Amino acid sequence: MSRLVLCPLVLTMVAHAEALVIKAGLHATTAPAPCARRPIFMAEAEVKKDDDEKEKRLTGGHAVGKSMPELSDEEKAVQAAVMEHQRGAARLSQAEDARSLVAYSTGYATLATLSSAVEGYPSNALVGFAVDDSGLPVFCFSSMSSHTKDLLAAEKPGTEGGKAALCVTAKGFEGAADGRVVLIGDVKRVSKEETERDGLREVYKSKHPKAFWADFGDFTYFRMHNLKAVNFVGGFARAGSITPEDYTNAAVDPIQAFAAPVMGHMNADHSESTIGMVQHYIGLPQVEKAELVQLDRLGFMVQVTRLGQTFKLRLPFPRAAEDRKDVKTLIVEMTQASLENPEVQAALQALAESKKEAEVGA
Repeated sequence: MSRLVLCPLVLTMVAHAEALVIKAGLHATTAPAPCARRPIFMAEAEVKKDDDEKEKRLTGGHAVGKSMPELSDEEKAVQAAVMEHQRGAARLSQAEDARSLVAYSTGYATLATLSSAVEGYPSNALVGFAVDDSGLPVFCFSSMSSHTKDLLAAEKPGTEGGKAALCVTAKGFEGAADGRVVLIGDVKRVSKEETERDGLREVYKSKHPKAFWADFGDFTYFRMHNLKAVNFVGGFARAGSITPEDYTNAAVDPIQAFAAPVMGHMNADHSESTIGMVQHYIGLPQVEKAELVQLDRLGFMVQVTRLGQTFKLRLPFPRAAEDRKDVKTLIVEMTQASLENPEVQAALQALAESKKEAEVGA
């Protein structure tokens, strides 16, 4: 049997190409998946073109190396099946994803403002924030902070406040494969009356319960009251602009509130079940390791290691989960269905024997 190979380099290139398509205003339906030599998950007509310039344009300026190995017919079939699955895999809308990412973030992000000290240049600072019912950020700033001075300097008659951009990263953010949201809009100082009326102190303290300094006299509340644009990147091949209306009207995914302990339990005690589900539902064999890295009401993202190479795939639930108990029910159902598959049974048995041999050899 031919050795199956996945190449994350071309995965990155395909994803970059799709991100460019989205940026141009088109709708990319291609999801990230493993590739080799050429991005075989592109449209078949494009795959058959042996034109370096065309290939270079499609991959965002990076031509695929000629030294990379050709794929066997068997591996091409595997990758085609995985790609087809990923295209139809249920996901949250980008607006839901963005709202949820911001809501469940650490409550710290980078705020870009127009510098009042260096004319014509931006300034940037790490700030704490919380979000109101519309998903818009609320801040509590010291009068001594440079970003406070920048925002106050922009307070002029007829203006909406200071122009700013808040970049929020997903909890556990490590790199380009992880999600982030940029909220662009006007930020202004909030009066004491508005602070009390809208309960902004309570909003902020609910996210930062240890922020005792939020009650100090030289700290003032600000909020982004006029959202102009939302830029969302959910990882490779999932990026785009979200209208302010779609963002503020989107619901926060409730399942992510308890996702961490559920994923931790699965990864620590039932990793073989995840491997089985990846093979059974996605159609990807020879998986060495699979870990849940994101969980929502429609399914989860799995970080897969196959023959020493690592990438992420989407594994949807058979139906939307309603609560924590329902998530457990769905995972149990999917695990049982996977373990009834003879090919999955054989693969897990072979993997267990391989691990045992490695332990004896060590």
